[in-house]
Amino acid sequence: MKHSKKILTIIICTAAFSCTKVTNQVPASYITPANFYKTASDADNAINACYDALQGSPANYEIWGDGRTDMMASTSRSAGDDLQVVSGNVSATNGYANWDAVYSGINRCNSVIKNVPNITDPSLASRQGRIMGEAYFLRGLFYFYLARTFENAPLILQPYESISGNLFPTVSNRATLFAQIESDFLKAQPLVPDAPFATTVENKGKTTKAAINSALADLYLWEKKYQQAADAASAVINSPAGYTLVPGANYSTIFTARNTSESIFEVQYNYSYLETGNGNSDNITDLFLPLGGTVTAGNLRYQPTTALLNALPGADRRASITYKNTGTVPAPFRDANTLYIAKYPGDLVGTILYQDNDRIVYRLAEIILFKAEALNELGQTPAAITLLNQIRTRAGIANTTAVTQAEVRLAIENERFVELAYEGKRYYDLIRTGRYATVTGFTNVNFQRWPLPSNELILNSNLVQNPGY
Repeated sequence: MKHSKKILTIIICTAAFSCTKVTNQVPASYITPANFYKTASDADNAINACYDALQGSPANYEIWGDGRTDMMASTSRSAGDDLQVVSGNVSATNGYANWDAVYSGINRCNSVIKNVPNITDPSLASRQGRIMGEAYFLRGLFYFYLARTFENAPLILQPYESISGNLFPTVSNRATLFAQIESDFLKAQPLVPDAPFATTVENKGKTTKAAINSALADLYLWEKKYQQAADAASAVINSPAGYTLVPGANYSTIFTARNTSESIFEVQYNYSYLETGNGNSDNITDLFLPLGGTVTAGNLRYQPTTALLNALPGADRRASITYKNTGTVPAPFRDANTLYIAKYPGDLVGTILYQDNDRIVYRLAEIILFKAEALNELGQTPAAITLLNQIRTRAGIANTTAVTQAEVRLAIENERFVELAYEGKRYYDLIRTGRYATVTGFTNVNFQRWPLPSNELILNSNLVQNPGY
């Protein structure tokens, strides 16, 4: 995916729901929906701006999905916000409790959905529907993050193009958000082909039918629509796009090589853009890597937990890319014998370590486990065991000993823990299955949703803070 810098200047609001001073006159040079959406190229730039928003605040997506669980331990360099995440007791002023980038993306998607159908450029005809499908999918995905993380959030379906918009929306609950998300995904599904683009990086970094079906399977598991979840997962597994698991011996390449045969949808970063001052940095690398010695590296804000280390012994092929130790000769890092999370190693180019790993949203291994979970809940436990063992065999470990439905349910949960570690899944898994307090020991029910950002409540008196904050 190209990192489009032609981001639409169509929003007059500087925060998610607050407005700065405006005038009634618009300069002739100002870009507005009326004078922007004219050509096929304008539509391309508009949808690329939606993906650009998905690149923003990458650490938030990871911390929302894995923080406040048994996945992350603190270090001597953990800042106050990080210590709150590890303890589970997150405040509304925590820097990770910030949804600006998400609502920026939603606004851009809303703009595409409203305005692209009005473009009459004949050269757009062959891809106009696909661009609409991309916008519906991305809007649904942005709201899926909000619904899972905050539980309650404003539902905004029109772009902010003038001061006549609703600048002070109220919140909608998770059920309402889920209904809209499902609607968006289903609208997107027939509009986007299996492999819509000419290059691998676009087919992995932009919307495909498999990306939509992956998100639908995820959503259906939250809604306990198990047959629909199994069907959506099967559509991905059997996709004409031909996704395949990376061989076990090459497992680490999922995170170091980018856009492998297993990848379905991953947010793209590339050091070549960073070198020229374009694109965004994936700051998850900064959170996880140790301090640099011969290179500028990370800040080691988080380390693996004992629970993760015990669940993922060194004999498991996944261990060597999930966590590492700097060893007695720590180069390029500063400190010896330091344990760190290794799935976001960055690109070392000369003496510069670029923080540019892709952030994987969905890959085939997770979809196989989605189907296993759905089939187990449907009473098809033997079929679920077969799928579970497919993932374990790739990891070089023995078949599961689980037999009963309850045993397999727990085995799938544990397999997701180690297979998808630090990919932003654990918190959401434990919330949707009702196992959060049991697994984490955090019995405060309010920990099962994040606080609405404190600055948003200051700006919008119609917002109501989540309970317990």
